[in-house]
Amino acid sequence: KPAVSCKMSPLLTRSLKRSAVVLAALTPSAVVVAAFAPVSGGGGSHGAQTHRNTCHFQVPISITTVVSRPGFLVRSYATISDDDKSAATAAVSTTSGSSAVRSMKPTQTDSPYFQMVSFYRFVPISDPASARDALFDALIKIDGIRGTAYLATEGINAQFAVPTTGGEDGAVESTIQRFTEVVGDALPFDPFEINAINYGDLVDSTLPTFNRLIVRTRDAILRSGLEGEGYEGTSSDQSTTYDWDDAGRELTPEEWDTDLRDAAATSKKEKKGILLDCRNAYESDVGTFSDAVPLGTDSFSESWDVLKDKVEGMDKSEPVRIFCTGGIRCVKVGAYLKQELGFEDVRRLEHGIVGYERWSKKLGMAGHGDGSDKNAESLWRGGEIFFFKKK
Repeated sequence: KPAVSCKMSPLLTRSLKRSAVVLAALTPSAVVVAAFAPVSGGGGSHGAQTHRNTCHFQVPISITTVVSRPGFLVRSYATISDDDKSAATAAVSTTSGSSAVRSMKPTQTDSPYFQMVSFYRFVPISDPASARDALFDALIKIDGIRGTAYLATEGINAQFAVPTTGGEDGAVESTIQRFTEVVGDALPFDPFEINAINYGDLVDSTLPTFNRLIVRTRDAILRSGLEGEGYEGTSSDQSTTYDWDDAGRELTPEEWDTDLRDAAATSKKEKKGILLDCRNAYESDVGTFSDAVPLGTDSFSESWDVLKDKVEGMDKSEPVRIFCTGGIRCVKVGAYLKQELGFEDVRRLEHGIVGYERWSKKLGMAGHGDGSDKNAESLWRGGEIFFFKKK
């Protein structure tokens, strides 16, 4: 029979025995109203078998989740299936709110690996909710996929773990080609028109990546404190509309590497400029590029006043080089440097650290792979922080 198990307090367990309706606080951020239909002959317990604080319901359930933020009403349903993989799925749809979500607990996959990928594009989306639903409906057809995608009127930002059989005979490339076709066909725009998909690590499928497949709408795909009121660190006078297409020149990893070496070798101030690590302090502390100046922030929304301080006194024609993990933060930083602070020569690393590390490893730079190219040492120093585990 359909069934679901969940943790409940002793008080709620006793309440369940007395009533077919339970109000349960499951997390600090949500409460759930669950209506349980009694099983025929179930008696006073309404079909619930209790053991300590766990209830196992031999009945279908209907759940309404109210997130503890004003204006959000999320209706969800849960099902337990007995397919060949005995996989449970829980799909969620939202009736209203600026942060509406569709989500599914991924099925177990027979694939031995996950290819980590990410992509983003700043592009006007007139109806993010429709784009969200179309993308979610397409992605759930990919067995075992998990990850997170944000859609807003300013574009899309996504990270996924895509099941694959491995790196031999072009299996990964073939898998990702099919994945990009599914994503591209579902959306009303080409998400890969400006930037190709960003390949991360190939990881064992037994390792933790993402807990769920989540596609949600938000007010911004990258909250920065620049979009207007309502964000951390934002005041009413910060309502300037920025052009994210005017964010400086994007350099390939190879161009970036050459540019940094040239800057290190020159004594001319007008060519050396500054190299800014636009990540948070805990990321920069793990590793960064040689000669990079970290912003040292705790959150991205703190970047703007720090940026002003870091470039104070520089000539507006001097080059400002910026990098982050995957590239998306540098779009907003680059736009701010150009449009707000007036810098003429902003250069940002395509695909961020992820892209540079992939390129340098493939090239065999010292410190990567077999280090076969002893004449070229990677300019990256230390480790890196890539984020996989998400709800």
